Amino acid sequence: MAGSVGEDGDGMTEERPPLRIGTAERNAALRALDEHLAAGRLQIEEYGERSALAANAVTAADLAALFADLPAPHPDVPVPVVAPVPAEASPPAATTGSRRPAWVPPVLLALPALAVALFLLTRSPAWFVLLPIVAILIHAGQRHS
Repeated sequence: MAGSVGEDGDGMTEERPPLRIGTAERNAALRALDEHLAAGRLQIEEYGERSALAANAVTAADLAALFADLPAPHPDVPVPVVAPVPAEASPPAATTGSRRPAWVPPVLLALPALAVALFLLTRSPAWFVLLPIVAILIHAGQRHS
């Protein structure tokens, strides 16, 4: 599959799909073409062709091609957001700092089972109130540390 695997076969580079546009971007392109027609940069026939292409454009690249040989104004088209790639991927539980320790999620997940077990042993429903309070305190304590 072209573009889906890096040159060295590591699978790290992927081709992104073209960025789609909406009605607002198509209308902005039509307004920009109107200005180019008024400035005499486009002939009526070429304006008609480009307007039809702009009205039917689906991607930002479709619109950009219409303005490649024209000076400003150009329509504003959305820019794809590229997430930064971390230098070294490490599991979230292994990080330090503002992240919670690795033992917190398993303990929070075990608290409902512990509440049921303590209820069955003691027949006291207080565990269903006390253990959620403990979970909130553990979670809040980890957020502020």
